[in-house]
Amino acid sequence: MDTRRPILLIAALSGVLAGCAPASPPAVAATPQAPAPTTTPTPFVLATRPLHWITPDVTPTPAPRPTRTPVDSGPLPVLRAERLTWVSPSDGMTLLGIPEGGFWMGSGADDAYAEPDEIPLRRVFLDGYWIDQTEVTNGMYATCVQAGACTPPPSAFAPYSPHPYFGDPAYDDYPVVNVSWDQASAYCTWAGRRLPTEAEWEKASRGTDARRFPWEWIGVADPEKLNFCDERCAFSWHVPNIDDGYAETAPVGSYPKGASPFQALDMAGNVWEWTADWYAAAAYRESPLRNPAGPQDGTWRVVRGASWSDGVHVRSLVYARSANRHYQAPDSTRSDLGFRCALSASAAAP
Repeated sequence: MDTRRPILLIAALSGVLAGCAPASPPAVAATPQAPAPTTTPTPFVLATRPLHWITPDVTPTPAPRPTRTPVDSGPLPVLRAERLTWVSPSDGMTLLGIPEGGFWMGSGADDAYAEPDEIPLRRVFLDGYWIDQTEVTNGMYATCVQAGACTPPPSAFAPYSPHPYFGDPAYDDYPVVNVSWDQASAYCTWAGRRLPTEAEWEKASRGTDARRFPWEWIGVADPEKLNFCDERCAFSWHVPNIDDGYAETAPVGSYPKGASPFQALDMAGNVWEWTADWYAAAAYRESPLRNPAGPQDGTWRVVRGASWSDGVHVRSLVYARSANRHYQAPDSTRSDLGFRCALSASAAAP
């Protein structure tokens, strides 16, 4: 998949083109500038059951798993270092608190698997924010439609498959797909949130230790960690002998072993996700080091995270990395593209 083009998928069958009470975050303390991790590239090694992708030889300092204190759907708690969770009264979504601070964003030029638009690896500071733990579901989106604030997507899963999807109770817990950037943004606005910036998305996915994948440094085609194009998948690039349990999308949160350091789920696989940013190839080189929000305008919107329709052979595994960037036209609707929402820590609760 070329990052200089919109995501194009070709169906294997018939050769048809598929297709967070209001408060300001704590005063900012100076953030020590840790040296950027360095790596020594090694080649890809392919195997079956499981399929492994061997990454550069590194010994990272493990990031401790956050201890989260569940709260109910009352007033939004003040976000501090304790990393609370909060349930939105608008749609029942669980939000994860991401404290203010720095993280490593992008990829180093010495990373053999980095693509040009994700270079360089830089220390970026973000104010505190909240982000949805999972992708927005069909059931959640339907509530917005019923409220008259959202327009419905197609009821079928088309173009990949004509089976019923949105509106079918059997798929209420699956991610909503076939929604444009405007539709995703409208939903987040209705829910009292917004789409996450590209930087917010990436920090929630990889944590603060520069890991390449949400769960660890090494990429493994582990069917317990992500939903990808496995042996059930109809495309020619599917991975044989590995079964993640679903031919297409999976119910959100189906892969807890693939959780990020902040406990965000489905940050790799299931569906690509809209972000707030316009796409610019040079954004990672030119954007500010504090709360980057992307260009003021553009032609394409950034999407992140890979999907059920992506394989994991050689280059395709690159798409599941937390730093990988792709883009789509804002009016694009796809069966492998959904979204999650975010909320600034200083924002008033809806």
